[in-house]
Amino acid sequence: MGKKPEEIPGIIISRLPIYYKHLKKLQKSAKEYISSEELSKLTGLSSSLIRKDLSYFGTFGRKSYGYDIHCLFQQLNIIMGFNYQKNVIIVGAGHLGQALAYNKGYEERGYKLKGIFDKNPKLIGLYLNDIKVKPVTQIDQFIEKENIDIAALTVPGGAAQSITDRLVAAGIKGIWDFTEVPINVPENVILEEQNINEGLCKLSCVLNKHFNEEIDPNCGQK
Repeated sequence: MGKKPEEIPGIIISRLPIYYKHLKKLQKSAKEYISSEELSKLTGLSSSLIRKDLSYFGTFGRKSYGYDIHCLFQQLNIIMGFNYQKNVIIVGAGHLGQALAYNKGYEERGYKLKGIFDKNPKLIGLYLNDIKVKPVTQIDQFIEKENIDIAALTVPGGAAQSITDRLVAAGIKGIWDFTEVPINVPENVILEEQNINEGLCKLSCVLNKHFNEEIDPNCGQK
């Protein structure tokens, strides 16, 4: 018997999209089964870790065959909740909000973009991906009426907490935060932070070819 979502360790959840991505690609191939060793080569994760992660949810593999690719892909869809609809709004219709509005990955993962909000009169009334930008003053009623589960937050940092408080009071269940400022939510609200600058730092560090040339190992020593 598999575990309930709230019992799944975060470190395992963080690896599920990796398995999903590669299994999705394999759907287009004629291959029916894949071993943990083959998955290891594709993902860069050890075969023992893969077996341990997947066994957390049940017994998917067959001895001498490996994992049924189609079956495992479908089970991952269920585990990650892609098989049911989650209603989403975007708060902040600037450049980032507009980019999110045209994201093509929502629907295959069970997300339905229902509304976009902003306070800028120049943006209100525009259509993004066939969705009309509404004034943020209407957000409370909209969340209740449309049973909104998640809000993607792309507002300026100074407005982040006040908007968050408003979303929480309106009954939002999860916030996808792109503001890169600390925001507080109650324990019953899920907060997923997307730190763009942190990602840029990681990329820069990996790409840094001048590390050994420029760093001073004696810095601060007398």
